Amino acid sequence: MTQLANVGQGSAYDVVLKDFYEGPIRDHINNNTTILKQVEKSKRKWTGRQVLFPVHLRRNTGVGARGEQGSLPTAGRQTYVESQIRAKYMYGRITLSGAVIAASRGDKGAFASALRTEVDGMRTDLRDDMNRQCFGNNPGATGLGTLDFSTNSETGVLGTITAVAGDTVTCTVTNPGTRFLKQGMTVVGGTKTELDDPTTMTGKAVLTVASITDSSTVVFTAAGGVANDALCRGDSQDYSYNQEITGIDMIVSNTGTLQNINPANDTEWKSSLLHNRTDATDPTTGTNRPLSLELMQLAVDSCDEVGGTEPDYIIGHHSMRREYINLLSSDVRYSAESLKGGQTVLTFAGGSSPIKIEFDKHAPYNKLFFLRTKDLRLFVQQDWKWADRDGSTFARVTGSDSWEAFMCFYGNLGCERRNTHAVLTELNASNLIF
Repeated sequence: MTQLANVGQGSAYDVVLKDFYEGPIRDHINNNTTILKQVEKSKRKWTGRQVLFPVHLRRNTGVGARGEQGSLPTAGRQTYVESQIRAKYMYGRITLSGAVIAASRGDKGAFASALRTEVDGMRTDLRDDMNRQCFGNNPGATGLGTLDFSTNSETGVLGTITAVAGDTVTCTVTNPGTRFLKQGMTVVGGTKTELDDPTTMTGKAVLTVASITDSSTVVFTAAGGVANDALCRGDSQDYSYNQEITGIDMIVSNTGTLQNINPANDTEWKSSLLHNRTDATDPTTGTNRPLSLELMQLAVDSCDEVGGTEPDYIIGHHSMRREYINLLSSDVRYSAESLKGGQTVLTFAGGSSPIKIEFDKHAPYNKLFFLRTKDLRLFVQQDWKWADRDGSTFARVTGSDSWEAFMCFYGNLGCERRNTHAVLTELNASNLIF
């Protein structure tokens, strides 16, 4: 009787044995979009060039007590300003060759249709990036000379290069570090002055991420990044700086023009910024401090006292959840129902009713936002859809056996009242996960 040989890898039978592929495809990507789900509840459709609405900022000052037969108060009036919200335009594009589409049809050819996975994947990827944009990234005054983002108008900044290695391939990135950079991503780098001029790519560096070393170090495939460059999504044709939607990191602030209203002139148009800085406008002058129940109560009370209503939603980065749970363990008054059982929804009993707290991977580090969600609106001119104005979603690429399609969204995130929100900044965040 013939004895079977060892059929392990490298045996004589290896070339005639089949591989067993066990589907489906495993998704190794975090696709949770907490803040986007929240703001989508407040979608408001609109058409036309922009959204306009009046904001009542100040009362009539023509009131006051007088003596008998005294002079009447000087007449005053209510003060209104006009809020203006313009649409931002976001796109996602895919392309597939006819050969790949044909080869991936059916379960025998592939685990999943290339066409279906790219279409579904694009929807997911756009929601993920939209979620990041809903938070925004407000670096403020960076102390880097040519980079001063203190006006709240510069959306799309993924990070700022503060140092480069000798070959300028390895760079140190801050504000907020490398967390929004991914391997294979193409970004555009430039000074604020360079990025402010979208008519030319001259002076700007187009960089491809080769790898992420740690939370502050990125390696590009080729030289090009220099100190004092800001990074944004883009390629050799165009980039996203100043083109992304306005995130809550910019809305919930006490500086910077928002919706064409400048709080330097209309001081009521600002949120409560509860900071720990020597210069309120410059985050680099801040010192982190522990999260405390007193600080959280101060944020709730600030919204109530300034805006006349309590926040109904608190959100921050996951690191803030760990800081908050540490507080609960020593104060049963604020304890969740069952922390030992893995309580999934935390609340803060700092107002007339418990306030829901959620945490998101895209939220800024060292901050906790206190929001009144009814005053936040996702103004939608056109919701996400595949472009099909010519009757077809996919179009043939000229001179090639390839097909392409793109999704688009027109709209912006805005607020109807700015003083009903608050943010705690300069909070300790230990054990950050990278």
